[in-house]
Amino acid sequence: MNPVTTELPPAPAKPKKPALVDALKPDDVRALKAFADAKVKHPKLLDIIQDLRSLLTANTDSNIIVITGATGVGKTTLSRELSRVCQELFRDTLEGDPSAIPAVWVEAYANGDRQHGFKSLYEDLLKQLLEPGMNQKHLAEVKDGRLSIKSQGRATIPTLRNAVEASLCKRKTVVCAIDEAYHLLRFANESAVMDTFKSLANTTGAKFVLIGSFDLFDLVAAQGQVARRAVVLNFDRYHIDKPEDVEAFKTVVTKLQAKWPCAQVPNFKVIGLELMEAALGCVGLLKSLMLEAAAMQMANNGKWEGRFLAKAAKANRLREIIRKEIEAGEAKVRDALLGECLWNEDKLAELTARMEAGNA
Repeated sequence: MNPVTTELPPAPAKPKKPALVDALKPDDVRALKAFADAKVKHPKLLDIIQDLRSLLTANTDSNIIVITGATGVGKTTLSRELSRVCQELFRDTLEGDPSAIPAVWVEAYANGDRQHGFKSLYEDLLKQLLEPGMNQKHLAEVKDGRLSIKSQGRATIPTLRNAVEASLCKRKTVVCAIDEAYHLLRFANESAVMDTFKSLANTTGAKFVLIGSFDLFDLVAAQGQVARRAVVLNFDRYHIDKPEDVEAFKTVVTKLQAKWPCAQVPNFKVIGLELMEAALGCVGLLKSLMLEAAAMQMANNGKWEGRFLAKAAKANRLREIIRKEIEAGEAKVRDALLGECLWNEDKLAELTARMEAGNA
């Protein structure tokens, strides 16, 4: 007798929730994208840009500029603004030589490769420097006193480094900005990374701007030779215990509210202080919060509901992780920033008075 088998009927498939993008109309998607791309200039951003203007145009030994900042402070916006400023600063160079590329930007992205971080970086730099036909070019490397010729496809890190050095000189590059530069620490120790940039800066005259998290400070602290040639800037957040910061942050909230992508505009201005607390004083985190809330409102046929705030804000535990990371990073770079020297305000006033008296 054949055994009797009982087959259970298949469980009914759970209905799939539509993706948020699918729930939005094309006009809503475009409006949300415009809000995401909206830029707001604010005092902390303008302050660091002003410092960079001076550092990038000065002919000094400070040829490695490290820009640290909290996650969500707005470093991506800073990079875009820096790009615009460089176009303005080096306009004469561009007009005098159409082949010149005074400033280049690359990202030291994490690609899963733990051995060839600099190779990817060099290849991206060569693309930005508009070196045509790199796949067909033959690059030179001197090893053990012998000249070795390799195609770009088989190029080693030294051959790519030589090509980058030649291109930076040929293109009259003044600024080489590397975003997410802390990723390079996965491929080499601090001394090796900074020795590379120090060498490139010495041979090409370019200034290297390294942008990333507070971990970048470890690069500067690796050795005195690097510290001598480096300047550290911190893209600061707004601090809730400083009245001027609170007012500035509320102004940012007001400006973002004016760009709100929905017809029904929530009154964020009256809760500016609470938004500052939720975003830890970081404009980037504020923007993310408002962007999430806007997407929820659009998916709700444009009708605002207070629950969107709770869903858009970071969960308590995640926010606490971010807060601890920020405070530890701020402590790491304290007293290492541009302007934090051995003279306090009183001593500086005394020195200035003595210098002025000597010129009288």
